[in-house]
This record gives sequence, C-alpha cells and structure tokens, in this order.
Amino acid sequence: MNNIRIIICDTNKAELETYARICRTICEDKQIPTVLTTFSNSQTLLFEMSDTAFSSMVSILILEPDNGCESVASAVRSSGYNGIILYLSRSSDIKYFYQAFDVKAFNYVRKGDIIRFPKVFMNTIKAVEQLERQRISLSFAGEYKQIDMRDIYYFETTMDHMVCVWYNGGKFIFQSSLSNLEGRLKEYGFLRTHRSYLVSLNAISRITFDEVTLNDGKAIPISRGRYHVLKEAMDKWR
Repeated sequence: MNNIRIIICDTNKAELETYARICRTICEDKQIPTVLTTFSNSQTLLFEMSDTAFSSMVSILILEPDNGCESVASAVRSSGYNGIILYLSRSSDIKYFYQAFDVKAFNYVRKGDIIRFPKVFMNTIKAVEQLERQRISLSFAGEYKQIDMRDIYYFETTMDHMVCVWYNGGKFIFQSSLSNLEGRLKEYGFLRTHRSYLVSLNAISRITFDEVTLNDGKAIPISRGRYHVLKEAMDKWR
C-alpha cells in the first residue's frame, strides 16, 4: 500500500501537536505507512492545496473549523479535492455540523474525546484504504492523477510505451503499456477489445462483432476473435 498522506490544520499549535502525535502513534502501532504534515496557518494550507499536484496526493484533511478552517474545507472542495475531510473541534455549535455536511466531511469529533477520536481515526484510515482500491494513480512529467475506476471509459495506446486514459472529466497521457494495465485492472472489469484498446466493461452500452459502443457514444474497434471473449466477460460481469 502507498503512503497515506494526512494533513492536520489547527491554529492552536499545542493542540495541533497533540493530535499529530496521536495520529502518528496510531499509525506506527498499526504499521500504517503514513506521511503526516501539519499547518498552523489556514492560508498557507490553502496555498498548498491550490496546487493539484499536492492536493491530489492528500488522503485525509483534518481541520479545526472554530479557527476559520471552514473556509479551507469549502475552498478545497471547490478546487476539486475529493479526499476525506475530518472535522476536529472543541465546539458543539450546530453551525459546524452543518458545515461538515456541506463539505461532505467523513466525521466530526469533539476535542478531548480521547476514546472516540482513535476509533474515528481508524475508521477514516479504513475508508482511505477502500478508496485507494477503487482508484488508479498515474503520473508523468511531474503531473499526478488519481482517477476513480468508475470514471474510466478506456485506455488507448498512443505510441511506444505511452498510453492515454479517457475518463469522465478528460484524458491523461502517461508512460505504461496496455499489457501491464490489463494485468493490473482485470479484476476491475477492464478487457482488451483490440491491441490498442483496454475498455471498461461498465462503460459499454452496446456490442457488435466489430465494435463496442460506449455510454458516451464513442465507438471502439473489436479485433477478430475477441467478440466472444468480450461478450462472455460482459455477461459474467453484469
């Protein structure tokens, strides 16, 4: 498993250090590979999270909303961050619960609840692990992408050792081979229709002897002899 990147933001430096220490201790005890970064200034965090190469690698964002961090949660969601947000607060003010719902926070924990926090934190780690199994991480030339498997339509060879992934939201070219991807993604419902195409079975709306039509209307060729294999795979998958 890759490192789980955790960020904690709290303007109260003493409490920031306390909860960072708790998180590190839990991860060390459970042997969970983790990279934990702390911010005592929400503006600095917002600046860092505005860089998609940075924010796309963040798995858990723990915020103290009482000190202005509610703006961070809203801003990072607006910029496209789809990782987990956890609210950690001393307040029981209902407005913070509403804010947590608005940004689709994973949970809300009162500071000082030393029994509940470790349980919620471990549940958060498990949620990250489940999400990681449903995503593929790709990078090339300093650009980094995490794409939900359910959003992918197909992979296409563009040139030697270069592949383009087409997904709901755009496309991304990276260095790999379809043979390598086919082995990695078979259990997620991806199958070769052609030497140049690896297609998600979930994205197929219609199939004929020489092509498949995807849900977005795109037509992908089927190589001779692959139709029956593809048809059988689709019947089993669905």
